[in-house]
Amino acid sequence: MAQTTTADLIIPDVWADAVGPTILGRAVMVGLADVDDQLAGQPGETVIFPKFDYIGDADDLTEGVAMDTTKLTMSDSRATIKEAGKALELTDSATLSAIGNPNSQAQVQLGLAVARKIDKDLRAAAEYTSGAIGIPSDSDYQAATAPLDIATVGPLSWNVLTQATALWGDEYDPAEVSGLVIHSAQHQQLLNDANFLSADKFGEGAVIQRGQVGRIGQMPVFVSDRATVIVDNDGVTAGNQPGVKALLIRKGALALKYKRRPIVETDRDILKRTNVITTNVHYATKRIDDRGVVVISTSSDLVTA
Repeated sequence: MAQTTTADLIIPDVWADAVGPTILGRAVMVGLADVDDQLAGQPGETVIFPKFDYIGDADDLTEGVAMDTTKLTMSDSRATIKEAGKALELTDSATLSAIGNPNSQAQVQLGLAVARKIDKDLRAAAEYTSGAIGIPSDSDYQAATAPLDIATVGPLSWNVLTQATALWGDEYDPAEVSGLVIHSAQHQQLLNDANFLSADKFGEGAVIQRGQVGRIGQMPVFVSDRATVIVDNDGVTAGNQPGVKALLIRKGALALKYKRRPIVETDRDILKRTNVITTNVHYATKRIDDRGVVVISTSSDLVTA
């Protein structure tokens, strides 16, 4: 006689199909990055992110005089492929007796845990600053890298954002901005700004991106509390005024490369009568355009460290 056990209710492939969409549904910054699977099946633990260097502005020319040629160069930076995951354990009693559906909740929780981890790493990549490493003639040389940044005392506002976009000069184009990622406290600040349009006022048929709460200056605005809280060296918030960093991100500035997308594995402990479920993902994140990210540091009495 065939019997159905709780172990039969946890099918790794089915769970992976459920966890994957949950990650995309809960991750805010993944939608603002270029995502691909180029690392899949490739050996190695380090990935190189190449980028073309700007050749400089055009030169003045003199009639009959030949132009000088400019060399098109590339620089690269490296990122270590990391593995992230989460595990949980369900007892038979919990699965059979609990109110609600522990299996469904477990899938949601696993997806949420991975989504927030990837978001955190993408934010770290966006804010990453480093001096030059090695000797320029060396193959392992890495040039200095840092995003654009602006700091202000006070709340996030349209005035602050205009100062931030001014850092792009004539490169600024609202259509080329993937989005502004803010903390929920900054969301409260923008709700009081006349230039901010909340998503509920977009109108019928409007396309709202995942995690989008509105737009300002034609730029989509997203909320993620995976934000960096600004603190002093003594561990208290800077100047005793809690602050957070918002990110203004241009298209193509961030990259997320999967070596292996999330998988789900299970193991049965017949002595404890439990099922252990794990999920893990292998990926690398990197800011590939230093001028494509503006870090906006603001103070707020609405944030706690």
